[in-house]
Amino acid sequence: MIGLFSLAAAASLDGLLARGELSLLETYPDGRLKQVTAIARLPATLDTVWSVLTDYAAYESWMPQVRDSTVVSTEGNTAIVDWTVGVVGPDIQMRQSLLADRAAGTIVARHVSGAMSGSSWAWKLTGEGENTLVERSLRLNVVDSNWFIKQVEDEHHTLDYGINSAAGVVELRGLAQRLKR
Repeated sequence: MIGLFSLAAAASLDGLLARGELSLLETYPDGRLKQVTAIARLPATLDTVWSVLTDYAAYESWMPQVRDSTVVSTEGNTAIVDWTVGVVGPDIQMRQSLLADRAAGTIVARHVSGAMSGSSWAWKLTGEGENTLVERSLRLNVVDSNWFIKQVEDEHHTLDYGINSAAGVVELRGLAQRLKR
């Protein structure tokens, strides 16, 4: 049966991850979207994945929709990065502060300025020998940041849910393609 999984598979992420990326949608009690976490097991060591994810200037070469990524400054484990992201309508620009904690296997981004105020982003890596479990958590405030999307969004927040749900999976797939090179 398509789209159905057994209780045994649900009890273990291994069975589900073997079928592809997973997305976990978290909502507030009133139904608004809180966060989406996309998860995949990628065939690369944690060190390899970490080096790709912390090379912020190279994101434009593999991250879908990123037109430009410019590292403005670095201090310790924190980088300030300017991003240009291609969306419907004019591209959007934003600045993020990214805190990389190698010991925890996390990269947490904080909005500094520009589009998508109120958004959140994070990577979480767990090494599994020659594989890495990669979690991409995000809450993109794209509806408020894009005039066109704001005009066509409905009362059910369909585009908000759709864009956030798809973004994490698309980003994981971009990362997986980059790791194959």
